[in-house]
Order: sequence, then C-alpha cells, then structure tokens
Amino acid sequence: MRMPTLTGSIASVIVLSFVGCKGSEAPKTPLGQAQPMTALPADHPAVTGLTGDAKLALDSGNALFRAKAYDLALMQYSRSADLAPTELAPLLGIMMVADVKGDAKLAGATLPRIRKIDPSMADSSTITSHSKMMKAHPAGVGAPTT
Repeated sequence: MRMPTLTGSIASVIVLSFVGCKGSEAPKTPLGQAQPMTALPADHPAVTGLTGDAKLALDSGNALFRAKAYDLALMQYSRSADLAPTELAPLLGIMMVADVKGDAKLAGATLPRIRKIDPSMADSSTITSHSKMMKAHPAGVGAPTT
C-alpha cells in the first residue's frame, strides 16, 4: 500500500479548491461606459446652493481676493452674502478679508452671522485664518510629483 506524499496531498487540495470553488459572475461594464454614481448633469446648480448673481458675486470676490484687491473683494463678498443670506461661503470670504486686513471689527461683526447659519462654528478657532494657511504653505511649493 502506497502512502500519499505531502506534495501530492497539497497538489490534490489545490486542484479540488479550484474545481470546487466556482465564483459568481458579476455583470461587467466596459471602462469606457462606466458612469460614476456621483455624476451630476452639467446644468445642475452649484453644490453650495449659490446660484445666479450670488454665485457670480462670490466668484468675483474670490478672483479679486486672489489679485489682492481686498476692498473690492469685500464688496463682492458682502453683495453675495446679501443675495444669499443663508450661505456660509460669502461670509467666510468676508472673514478672509478681515483676517488679511487685520480688521477685528469686521471679523467680530461677521462671526455672529456665521454662527447663526452654522452653530458648529460657534468657536472662532474652528475657522482657520487665511494668514495661518498661507504661512503653513510656503510660496513656491508646487504639487507633489508622482
């Protein structure tokens, strides 16, 4: 009587596992036809809820802020906040201007409006100042390379 060898036993287990295990076939979609679940139509309104003149004023404020035209940016952020009084984005823009200009009075007037919209921002320390962000990211540092 011949005893099975360890190698023969392992080979038998491997063969049986391949034969005995039959996976279920999931439907397959070619990569070119895959649709992300989060895709939105092109005409879908902005996720922030800002539309029309309020969004235009916010975008203008952002462009002016990047150009360091802070007084003009503040005017656009204020206009956007007036047109969309339940949105945080314009108020956060006002806070960025207040921070860059060191205007504590403007920041103090804006914080209660932010708190009214989003009580989770009741502590002003939850709003990272623009100047702190700029100091954390030195100029000339580009995107990581892969």
